[in-house]
Amino acid sequence: MNMQPVTRPEESRILIVDDEVSICEFLQEVLSRTYAHIDTCTTAGEAIARIGSTGYDVVVADLKLPDQWGMEVVRAAKQRDEFTEVIVVTGYASMDSASDAINLGVTSYLTKPLSAEQFAAQVERAVASRVFHLKSLLLMDQSHQVTPEVKSHLRDITNLYYFSRKLMLPLEVPEIMRIVLDEANERFGSLLCVVGVHFLDFCEVFAMPRQGEMAPEQVRDTILAHWDANFDILDRVAVEKGDTPVVVYNGRQDGPGERLLGAPQCLPMNVLGQTIGFVAAFFEAGVAPDAERGQFMYVFASMISSIVEHGYRDMQAKLQARTDSLTGIANHRMFHETLEREMARADRYGRSVCLGLIDIDDFKKINDTHGHLVGDAVLIDLTRRIALQNRRGDMVARYGGEEFALVMPDTSLDGGRTLADRICRAVAAKPFSFSQKQIPYTISIGIAEYDGASSRPKDALIGDADAALYASKQRGKNRVSVTS
Repeated sequence: MNMQPVTRPEESRILIVDDEVSICEFLQEVLSRTYAHIDTCTTAGEAIARIGSTGYDVVVADLKLPDQWGMEVVRAAKQRDEFTEVIVVTGYASMDSASDAINLGVTSYLTKPLSAEQFAAQVERAVASRVFHLKSLLLMDQSHQVTPEVKSHLRDITNLYYFSRKLMLPLEVPEIMRIVLDEANERFGSLLCVVGVHFLDFCEVFAMPRQGEMAPEQVRDTILAHWDANFDILDRVAVEKGDTPVVVYNGRQDGPGERLLGAPQCLPMNVLGQTIGFVAAFFEAGVAPDAERGQFMYVFASMISSIVEHGYRDMQAKLQARTDSLTGIANHRMFHETLEREMARADRYGRSVCLGLIDIDDFKKINDTHGHLVGDAVLIDLTRRIALQNRRGDMVARYGGEEFALVMPDTSLDGGRTLADRICRAVAAKPFSFSQKQIPYTISIGIAEYDGASSRPKDALIGDADAALYASKQRGKNRVSVTS
C-alpha cells in the first residue's frame, strides 16, 4: 500500500478523466467551489501518467475513453494507492464491468447525463470516506499503547465498514454473493465458504474456495459429506440429485495444493425471525477458528443477512417487472433493455449481434378454431420449443401478441439464420398436443444483423428484422428471411 498523508477534505487532490473537454470543464467548475486541487484529462494514457507522478485522493473516470478502457485508469489509481476513492462514470444504466470495478475497490458510479448536485454529493462522500479510512489506519499504526487485541478489533470494525461500502452499489445477487464469499474467506481464514439460500421462490447455493477452483460437483459433495442442521433449509434430496443450482466462483490463484476439509462452522442467516439461508466456513481438518474469530463470524452473518434478503426481494421485483406473465419469458421492456445492452457491447468490442422477430402463422385462425385457452397454450409451447434450440447467451422475449423476439449476441447474419432455420424446422416437425387434440402450427422469422462498427440506432435494427419477417410472410410463411 502506498499510503498518502491524510489531508483536510478541501485540500483533497481530485482527477477527472473524460473524453469530452466540455464535461471535464463542467465537472471541474462544480467541484471548484469546494476543492482547491482539481486536474482534468481526456485520455487514459494521460490519466495514468498523472496518477503515477502525482497521486490523487479521488479519481473520477469515464469508462469509455478513446485510447484505453477506463478500468485501466481505475487499476492504475488503486495500484498506486489502494485507498484512492474512485467514481466510475458510464453511459449505460447498469455497469457491465461491476465485477472488475468492485474487485478494484470502486464503491460508486454515476450514469450520464450527469447531475451537478448528484456528482458533488458523490465526490463529497468519496472524500469523507478516504479521510475516515486513512485516519483509522494511521491511528491504529501510531497507537503504541493500545493492546494487540484492541488493534485487531479496530481493524475488524474498519474492514467491516469498507466491506459494507462495496455493497452500496446497486448490485445483482450473483455479485453480492461473490463479494460476500471473498470477504468471508479473507476475514475468517477459511479454505471454502458456502452460502445457501431458500427464500421467496429461490433456492440455490453459492461457493468460493479461498484459492484456486472447485467444480460445482465438488461443492455439492462437500456439503453432503458435512451436512449440518443449518443446511436443512435446503432440500437434501434435491441437492443429491443436482436439482439445486450451485454457483462457484474462483478464489485466489496460485494457492497450495488441495487440503482435507473438516466440518464447517455454520451460521444461519436470519431476518426478522425468518431464516433465509446459511453461511458455512470450511477450515482445514483439525483446525477451528478461535473464539474471537467465531464472534466475528456471528457479526458478519448478521450483517449480510439483510443485504442478501434485499438482493433477492429486488431480484424478484425486477423479474416480475420484466417477465411476461403468460409465458414466463422476458417481456417487451426486457427485450429493449437487453437489445440496447448487447448493441452497446457490440460497439465496444467490434462484434455483431443478430435480432430475430418470430411470428406464429395464422394465429388468429388457431384462436378462432380452438379458443383463446388453446391459443395461450400454443404461445407457451412455442417458447419451450425455442428454448430447446437456443444457445447459452441467447434471449427470447415476447414482443407482443403472437410475436416474439430473439436476441443473439456475438452472432453473424449467417449464424442467426442457421439458428432460426433450426427453430423453424423444430416447430413445424411436430404438432402441438393439447387435451387430446393435435394442433399443427408454423412460424415465420425475420433476421437482421447489427455490426458494432455501423452505429445504427436500435429502431433501425428492429425495422430491418420486421421487414425480413414481412418478407417471410409474403413468400409463403413457415420460413426464414434475412435482410439483404
